[in-house]
Amino acid sequence: MNRVKKLYFRQIAAVLIFSLLVIGSVPAESMAYVVGSNQPEAGASTQARAADMADVQRVLESKIVSGKLKEMGLTISEIKSRLDKLSDQELHQFASRMNSLAPGGDGGLGVVVAVLIIVILVIVILQLTHHRVVVQ
Repeated sequence: MNRVKKLYFRQIAAVLIFSLLVIGSVPAESMAYVVGSNQPEAGASTQARAADMADVQRVLESKIVSGKLKEMGLTISEIKSRLDKLSDQELHQFASRMNSLAPGGDGGLGVVVAVLIIVILVIVILQLTHHRVVVQ
């Protein structure tokens, strides 16, 4: 009976380890996006440019970014004139790169969640096998 129990719990442990590896290998941010048709709608490019410009303005209005730009000797009017000179594609690329930056980092939360899940699984497995961990 004890032999069957050990085999059963080893199989459960193997399945749990494999499932954690699979879950851990999934990226936090998916790279999927909607692909449009080849024919652009009327006014779609102006709306996209306005949305990209709003994203860029939002980032430029932050205290840290505006302070750094002032240290470099750039004024708000110079920045706006340079942004107006960008093509739609360049502005979109710039806005998407700014949106992909993670201020402050986001890697810490994923590590904490993974460690908590592993600890909980170890506790559950120890409880199921009626084992105790004694620290002396």
